[in-house]
Amino acid sequence: MDIRQLQIFRSVAQHLNFSKAAEALFIAQPAISIAIKKLETELDTPLFNRASKKVSLTPEGKALLSHANTILKQVADAKTEMHSLRGLERGEVRIAMPAMLGAYHFPALFDHFMRQHPSLQIYVEEEGTRQIEQHLQDGSIDLGVVIMDQAPDTLEVHPLIDEEMVICTPPSHRFAQRGKISAEEFFEEKLILIKKGYFLRETIDRLSLQLQKTPKIIFETNLMLLIKRLVLSGKGISTCLQFVLNEETELRGVSFDPPIILQMGLAWKKDHYLSAANRAIVNFLLSPNAKENLYPR
Repeated sequence: MDIRQLQIFRSVAQHLNFSKAAEALFIAQPAISIAIKKLETELDTPLFNRASKKVSLTPEGKALLSHANTILKQVADAKTEMHSLRGLERGEVRIAMPAMLGAYHFPALFDHFMRQHPSLQIYVEEEGTRQIEQHLQDGSIDLGVVIMDQAPDTLEVHPLIDEEMVICTPPSHRFAQRGKISAEEFFEEKLILIKKGYFLRETIDRLSLQLQKTPKIIFETNLMLLIKRLVLSGKGISTCLQFVLNEETELRGVSFDPPIILQMGLAWKKDHYLSAANRAIVNFLLSPNAKENLYPR
């Protein structure tokens, strides 16, 4: 049994599909099948049920997956630590955040950080809050931006930014000249909302359950530009974070009554090794200078 076999096994176990595992690893499907068969022969036990069209793990496969995740994480941590010992001349940062933050909040910060550390590679993924938490847990990303009061105990979370969620409307909408709007009034309108799994949507879903209101959702997307266009065309209203309106000046923002403040934090898995590159960006993002001067307002 070697590291490559475990990587192939884990990919098949994650996708439960040999073709998708092959695509993810950029190798031919026959090579995947041969590697799994060789591993099963070596261990003298089947790892996957193939009786039906849907592939599933056997009990032995589930047990091996737990060990494989541990071993592969230790190998990755060892490589990361060796790279870190060479300082910040090389290294990479893998961070995930909701699309709205990635589009409006972080560009100036990343620009400033990259000028300080031009040799580092930064990989940014835009995902929903729940996906971010899951990927932090499985180690596919190192850092993520999450909602603080909803983060699982397995994550270490540090305060990053508090921001108000506001109702966004076109200038012609009857809400546009109001100082604040009740949630009950909001739910009477046609809504254009971010997709499920994103923190703005989860906040709205919890509010609707609390008030026993059924939202009149006419359109769902995670593309802020599309939401903007539909709102401005009068198709409905939406929600966004207050800082978005600094750039999207055509939209009007109105507070909920009472206001809804979301506390977002920078998170990573507890006891997870952070490379020198990751520690550098953590220290930068959590520094008073970044918080007070670099976040656009």
